[in-house]
Amino acid sequence: MNKRNIRAAVASVFVGALLVGAISGPAHAKATDIKVGVTGINSMGAIQYAQDTGMFAKNSLKVEFVTFPAPPPGLAALNSGAVQFAYAPTIPVLNAVANGGFKLKIVAAADGYLKADVKEALSDDAFAGRLDDTGVCIAKNGSVKTWKDLEGKTVSVPARGAQGEVTIAAAVKKAGGDPATINWVTLGFPEVQTAVSRGTIAAGFVVEPFTTSCGSAEAALKGPGVQFFTEGGAIGVWVTTEKFAKENPAAVKAFQKTIYAANQAGMNRSTANAVIRASMKITKQTFVVAKSANPTFYPSNVLISEVQSVADKMVTLGFLKKKIKVNSLILTR
Repeated sequence: MNKRNIRAAVASVFVGALLVGAISGPAHAKATDIKVGVTGINSMGAIQYAQDTGMFAKNSLKVEFVTFPAPPPGLAALNSGAVQFAYAPTIPVLNAVANGGFKLKIVAAADGYLKADVKEALSDDAFAGRLDDTGVCIAKNGSVKTWKDLEGKTVSVPARGAQGEVTIAAAVKKAGGDPATINWVTLGFPEVQTAVSRGTIAAGFVVEPFTTSCGSAEAALKGPGVQFFTEGGAIGVWVTTEKFAKENPAAVKAFQKTIYAANQAGMNRSTANAVIRASMKITKQTFVVAKSANPTFYPSNVLISEVQSVADKMVTLGFLKKKIKVNSLILTR
């Protein structure tokens, strides 16, 4: 069963009950004001859909979105108290905790892969390209054709030590190359394609909708994510601080409940297009671009094994100084 069919089957069973639960909170309860850090990528559709349809309001949350160019600045804002929740892949979350000393809690899954799909992708490059919403933009007629070709080249990532750098480094190493020779520079997703076309950089990490749009105009190395996140499951997550979670448990539970209901809406045929349209408010892309991109998979939980696998690989690659146990980072449903 392919990814879309699996999603539809799962969603048809659960979406009705979860959506009802998300919008049936006590109307009389005083709303808690929160700010949420988001990034301009397609998977933000679910949280924007929750805002647009009143899910947050019904769960007594008054939400304001703050857009960041990449997850690490969002995590810095979270740590400083400027926002109360933020989106980030597990890689920068672990980096912030282990290397930055941040005290964070993973509240809910934001995006990721079905484990069965990852297994198929590891043996089918074409499927991997359709599954993975990340990629590396390269010039159509340039010298970079394979992951190993990135040795010694200038490669952009939205932030150092985050998902782009880690997954590219892993792919280059797997291909027999030396990621230590790469000249890493930081560049936002919207600027990557132009920089590649002008030859300013040899390659740049992108996430949908920019992966597909870059591939249409130039070319792309596909599937760095599925090569790294072999456990599948939650890749992007919603996080808060340990302090906020301790002082505001009801707000955290309400946020978690709303996110998972919105995730189910993103997986349901009847509401999927509405979720995609909602993403446009954050990505500023057209519906045609958003719809043509690799579809987002919205997980229904975060498993310890998924996050621990990422932490262990980061240690092996040298991005984390020592092994860590992730059990205490995850707030269960």
